Amino acid sequence: MELSNQLNLGGSVSKPPKLTTSPAGIKHLRFVFDHQSEQQEAGLPRRSFVRILVVLSGSEAPQWANELTVGTQLQVTGFLNRIEDKNGVGKLVLHARQLVKI
Repeated sequence: MELSNQLNLGGSVSKPPKLTTSPAGIKHLRFVFDHQSEQQEAGLPRRSFVRILVVLSGSEAPQWANELTVGTQLQVTGFLNRIEDKNGVGKLVLHARQLVKI
């Protein structure tokens, strides 16, 4: 049985995108993404705020690097993965499979 790992999140780019190339020659576009909404929980309204690093890898990365600026509204679909920063602190990253401007 394969476990599901898919996230669809709407929001906006909150920090400028950075395009890099791995030693294997793969392009990676990284940007910080913010989501704000009001959700229902236990019958009550709850404000939701998410800030997450998004990584888009592959041939589409350079095209999106030219299109994304701070404030660009997007729908991001992808999967979550955990990474550790240089200090060993773990955080979640959204690996984008699809970006759609909204």
